[in-house]
Amino acid sequence: MSKFTTKCIECGATLAIESVTQFNATTQFVKYTCGHSVVISSVAPREDLYSSIISQSGKRPYSFQITGAEFAATSNVRCLIADEMGLGKTIEALILLRVHPTELLPCLIICKSAVKTQWFRETEDWTGLIPQVIETSRDIIFPGAQVVNVSFDIIRRFNGRLIEMIRARGFKSIIIDECQQIKSTQSKRAVEVRDLTREVEHIIALSGTPIKNNAAEYFSILNILHPEIFSNYSRFVLDWCDSYWSGYGYKVGGLRNPKLFAERTKDFIIRRTREEVLPDLPRITRNFRFHELGEEVEVAYQATFKQFQDYYNNDYTGSSFERQTNILAFLSKMRHLAGIAKIAPTLDFLTEFLMSTDRRVAVFTHHLDVAQLLYDQMTALCADGGMERPMRLAAGDGAERVEEFKNSKSRVLIASTLAAGEGLNLQFMHDMIMMERQWNPANEEQAECRFIRIGQLSDQVTGTYMVAVGTVDEFFSELVEKKRAIFKQAMSGEDYKWDESSLIKELTEIYAMKGGKRWGW
Repeated sequence: MSKFTTKCIECGATLAIESVTQFNATTQFVKYTCGHSVVISSVAPREDLYSSIISQSGKRPYSFQITGAEFAATSNVRCLIADEMGLGKTIEALILLRVHPTELLPCLIICKSAVKTQWFRETEDWTGLIPQVIETSRDIIFPGAQVVNVSFDIIRRFNGRLIEMIRARGFKSIIIDECQQIKSTQSKRAVEVRDLTREVEHIIALSGTPIKNNAAEYFSILNILHPEIFSNYSRFVLDWCDSYWSGYGYKVGGLRNPKLFAERTKDFIIRRTREEVLPDLPRITRNFRFHELGEEVEVAYQATFKQFQDYYNNDYTGSSFERQTNILAFLSKMRHLAGIAKIAPTLDFLTEFLMSTDRRVAVFTHHLDVAQLLYDQMTALCADGGMERPMRLAAGDGAERVEEFKNSKSRVLIASTLAAGEGLNLQFMHDMIMMERQWNPANEEQAECRFIRIGQLSDQVTGTYMVAVGTVDEFFSELVEKKRAIFKQAMSGEDYKWDESSLIKELTEIYAMKGGKRWGW
C-alpha cells in the first residue's frame, strides 16, 4: 500500500468514493465504500463580483480569467489551473481571494524564490492586501496576516513549525504556484507541501506544465487535490500511464487515455491555450515581471544611486547641458546594472516558456554585454535541454537574418531593440520580452509593432517587461504606464507622442527625491 493513501478518519479504511449526491449548487453528500460519508459545502461562484473587479493599477480581468476563477469556485477551490504560460493564472487565483475572503483567507502562497517579488506585487495590486513574505525559517507568521508568501526552499527549514503556525492562525487555503516543483512524490519538498495542504480545505494549484517528462509526475498534485480518487501511486501508473519494463524497472510514458483522463478530471482541472482565448486578448498585452537585484549587483547599484542623489541635490555652477549630460550618465549606468541583474530572471522565464509552450519568443536588449551574457547562458541551457541554440540579431543584421531564424528550429531570438525596432517583420511570432527598457518608449512600441501586420500570422502580441525592483526601472515603468493610461483615456484610439527629454527630466526629479522601491498607482 502506498504511503500516500488517505484513510477514512472514522474507521481508517482506504478512501474511495461510492456515490455523490448533489443537494444544491454548493452542497454535496459524498459516501465512501467503507460506509462513512461527509457533507461538502463548496464556494459559490459570484459572477457579479468577478466582473466588477478593478485592480489597484486600474486593470480588469479578462473574461477567460473570470471563467477560470468561477471554475475554481465550483470545484470547491480544490483545483489545478493549467492554463498556458502568459494567460494570467496568478490573476485567476488572486481574484478568487478577493471575491471569497471569508472562505479563503488567510491564504498561504507557495512559490519559487525567484518569483516571490512578483507574487507580492500582484497580490497587492489585485487584492489590495499587503502579503507577508517569509524570508527565513526564523520568521513567524504575524497575527492577522491574510496572505503569506513562502518559497519551496524555505519550507524544509521550518521542521514542522510552519504547519503549527498555519494551524494556529486558522489558514483556509493554499496556492501552490508551479506545482510541477513537487512532481517527485518521494521528495522531501513534496512531502512537506503535502503535509501543509492537509491543514486547509481549499487548494489552488497552478502550472502551465504539470507534466514535464512523464505522466507519473501528475500523481503528486492529483493526490493532494483529491486523495480519495488518486490515493495510490502504483495504481495510478498502472491505470492511467503508458509504461513498459526496461529490464531494470518500469519506464513511464504519457497518459494512456488522455480523453478519458480529461473527462474524469474535468471538474477540477482547467486548461486553456493562447489560441483558445485569443478573442479576449487585446492587440498588445503588456505584463510586468518584478525581480530583485541580487546582492552583488545591488551593492554597485546603491553606490551609483548615492552618487547620483548627491550630485542632483548639490548646487552646480556649470552649464545646464553639462548637468543634464552627467545626470543621464548616472541614469544610464544604473540602467546597465539593472540589465545585468535581469539576466538570471530572464533565463528562468525563458526556461518556463520553452517548457510550457511550443512558440517562439524574441528578447529585446540594449547593452551589448548584456545581450552576449544572455546569449551565452541561454545557449548552454538549450544544449543541456537538447534544444536548438538561440540566435542573435545585432545592429546591421537585416531581413535575411530574420528569415534564417524563421526557417531554423531555434525558438529564442535575442535582438537589439534599436536594431530590430524598425524595418524588420517578426509577424510569425506572438511573444516578446523587453528585458532592458528604452528611455524613449516609442522605441519599445516600434519593437512591439514588428509582430503585428494586418493579414499576417500574428495580429496580437504578448509583451513581458522585466522590472528590477528598487531601481530606476520601477519609476520609469510607473511613469510611462501612467502617461499611457492618461492619454488613452483622453485620446482613445490614438498613439501617445513621447517626448524623450521631458520624460527623462521628470523621471530624474521623481527618482532623486524619492529613490528606493516603488510600484503603485
